[in-house]
Amino acid sequence: MRICLVNAPTGTEFSDPSEYNNEVIRRESCLPQLGILSLAAVTERRGYETTIYDCNRAFFHFADTAGETQLGLFAEEAAQQIAAAGADVYGFGSICSGYPLTVRLGRLVKTLRPDATIVFGGPQASVVAESTLKAFPFVDYVLRGEAEETLPLFLGELVGKRKFEKVPGLAYRSVWGVQRNPDPPVIMDLDALPMPAYHLTHELRGERSASLELGRGCPFACTFCSTNDFFRRKYRLRSPQRVLDEMRSIHAQYGITDFDLTHDMFTVDSKRVRGFCQHMIDFGAGYTWSCSARTDCVDQELIEFMAAAGCVGIFFGVETGSDRMQKIIDKHLDVGRAHEIIDIAERAGVRSTVSLITGFPEERWDDLRDTVRVFVHAARTRGSNPQLNLLAPLANTPIHLKYKDQMTLDQLCSDMSHQGRRQNPEDIQLIRKYPDIFPNFYLLPTAHLDRGLLIELREFMLMARFRSRWLLVAADQAAEGILDLFVEWVEYRRSVFAAASGPELRHYYRTPEFHLDFLAFLRGHRAGRDAKLVVLIDFYERLAAAPDPDLSRLSQAIELKEGEPITPGDIPARTYHSRVVELPADLEAAIDAVTQCPQYEPRQGMHFYVVSQSDANDHPGFEVSQYLAAVARLCDGNRTIAHVMDALAEQISVTPTSARNMAYECLLDRARSEGLIAIYRIASAAEDSQLGGVSMAPYNEMRAAASLQNQLSVQAE
Repeated sequence: MRICLVNAPTGTEFSDPSEYNNEVIRRESCLPQLGILSLAAVTERRGYETTIYDCNRAFFHFADTAGETQLGLFAEEAAQQIAAAGADVYGFGSICSGYPLTVRLGRLVKTLRPDATIVFGGPQASVVAESTLKAFPFVDYVLRGEAEETLPLFLGELVGKRKFEKVPGLAYRSVWGVQRNPDPPVIMDLDALPMPAYHLTHELRGERSASLELGRGCPFACTFCSTNDFFRRKYRLRSPQRVLDEMRSIHAQYGITDFDLTHDMFTVDSKRVRGFCQHMIDFGAGYTWSCSARTDCVDQELIEFMAAAGCVGIFFGVETGSDRMQKIIDKHLDVGRAHEIIDIAERAGVRSTVSLITGFPEERWDDLRDTVRVFVHAARTRGSNPQLNLLAPLANTPIHLKYKDQMTLDQLCSDMSHQGRRQNPEDIQLIRKYPDIFPNFYLLPTAHLDRGLLIELREFMLMARFRSRWLLVAADQAAEGILDLFVEWVEYRRSVFAAASGPELRHYYRTPEFHLDFLAFLRGHRAGRDAKLVVLIDFYERLAAAPDPDLSRLSQAIELKEGEPITPGDIPARTYHSRVVELPADLEAAIDAVTQCPQYEPRQGMHFYVVSQSDANDHPGFEVSQYLAAVARLCDGNRTIAHVMDALAEQISVTPTSARNMAYECLLDRARSEGLIAIYRIASAAEDSQLGGVSMAPYNEMRAAASLQNQLSVQAE
C-alpha cells in the first residue's frame, strides 16, 4: 500500500508579494510539522511505501514561478502534484487556519483519484470530525487524536475485514450514518515511537535549528484552548536519553545544535525538568534548546539550572494581564509573578516569548490596560519578545460553545486564524457556509470594547515593537501609559490614512509609512518633549532618511575572503543592508534610561552608528568612530576601493601625506574585520583599466594601527 501524507498549509494564507517574499514568513511557514513526520515514521516502520507532500514549500515555489496573479490556482496545481504520488491512501494533516484549503485540496484530490482513500487528521479535523464527514462526502474518514497507534490499525482494517468499529478515534460513515468511535487512549510510552521521518523531506537542510517533541498532554483547562482536547490532560515526557539521542542524530546528519523542544507544559513537574537538565549537563555536548512553561511553574533556581543545561529561550503563555480575567478564563496566573519571571529569565540570559490575548467577551478597558502593561514590560526587557493576539474561538472549546450563536464574520478575523492581507474567495465561501467547522474565522462578541479598536491595537503594538521597540517603551513612559496614547494615535492615523477595510489597515501597519507617521505623531505630541524620547525619535528619523547600500551590481560578484589580495577595482559595500546614522546624542544612554528608568540627562556630542536592518529594533546601532563611519558611508556598493580612498582623502586629513594610503587601507581593513563591510570582485578588465594607480600592497592591520597611532595625526576635515 502506498501512502501520501500532506502537511497542514500555513504559509498559503500570504498572497501578497510583500508577505510571501518575506524571509521570516517563509522560514516560519516551512518549519517541520512533527505530527506528520511521526506518522510517516510509523507507516514506514510497518512497511508501507510513504511519501510526504509539503504544502508550504510547494506554495512558495508556485508563488516564485507563477506569480501573484496566478496564486488562486495553487490548490489545483497542488492537487495535481498530490494525485501524481499515486497513493492508495492520502492522509491530510490539519490546523484551524489552513483547514479551508485542506478541505479544498481533499475535494480536488478525490476528483482526480476517486478510488483512493481520503483520511483527515490533526487538531482541527479531530474536533470537527462528524461535521466534516456530514458536510464533505469526499472525506472518507477522520482519525482523531494521537494516531501513531491507531493509524496502523485503521490501515489494517482498510485492506482487511474493514471492521472500522474496532479502530479507536475513527469517525466514518456506515449504513446508520456518521459513526464516532470512542477516543483513542493516550500514548504513554513516547520513547517507543520512532524518530520523525525527517529524511522524507528537505526541511532540515540548511536550517539553524530543529523541533523535537519533548512530551504531550496539558493538565490545565483554559476556556479558550484546544490543546487538551487533542493530546488530553495526561502529562507525559519522553526520557532525557531519547531526546538527547535524537539531538545527536540530527546534529550528525544536518549539523544542527539548537533545538525547539515542543511540549505545552514542560515545567509542570519540576523534578523531571531537573532530571532532564542534569542529563543535558552531563551528556548534552553543548546543545542549546528552548521550551514552553507557565510562569507559576518556574522560579529563579529552576530557570538558572535550565540555562546552565543549555536553555536559551522560554515561551510563556501569560494570556492576560488582568487578575480578574485570569480567573474568568481559568488560567489562574499571578500577573505580578509573571512580571518577576520575565525579569528573572532576562537576568539568567534566557530569551522569553510572552504571549498575550485580547478580545475576550468579558474583557473591559481596565483589563485591556493591564494586558498592555505586561506587553510593555516584556518589550522593555531586551531579551523578551511580547506577542499580542486577538482571540479566536477554536472549535468546541468552552468559549466557542458558550458564544457560538453570537459570533460574527468580518473582513479581518483573528491573527490566530489568518494573518495575510487577503483571503481566498473560495475559503470565504466555505467559512460562511459552515461556521461550526470553521469558527476560528469568526469574531466573538466584545460588549465592553470596540472590536475594531482591538484589531488595530494588535497591529499597532506588534509593528511598533517590531520596528522600534525602544521608541514604543519610551512613548509609554513619557505618556504614562501607551493605551491612552494609542487612542490619540488612532485619531491622527485616520487623518493621514483612512483605511477603507480591515485588510488595508493590516497592510498599512506593515509598511514603512506607518513608522514614519508614528514618528511624526510623536514629534508633535506633548509626550514627544521627553528627553529620551526626543533622542529616539531623532535616531529613527535619521535612520529612515539614510540610504541603503546599492547591491544591484554585486549580484554576480564574488565576495573576497579575509587574507585574499585586494585590487583597486574591487568594490566594498556595507553588510546586511546597513545604514550610517550620525546622531547628536548618545543612543545607548537613552536606551539604558528606557530599560532601567533612571533620571536621564542627554549627553552632548556627536555619535556615529552603523545600523543593519535586521538589528534596527532590538539593537538599534553599532557605535563606531567618525572615521569608520566615513568609511562605511562611502562603501555604498557604487564605489571601487580606489574611489573610496580618493573620497576619504577629501574627508580625512592624514599627516604626513606619504602615509595617507596606509591610513585609509587600515580604516578599510578595520571596517571589514568588524563586519561593517564586505569586499566584492567583478571580473571586468575594462573597469580595471579605468582605475588610478593606487597601490594595495600587503599590510598587517595590527602593526599598521599601532604604527599610525604613533606616527600619524589624523584629523577630520
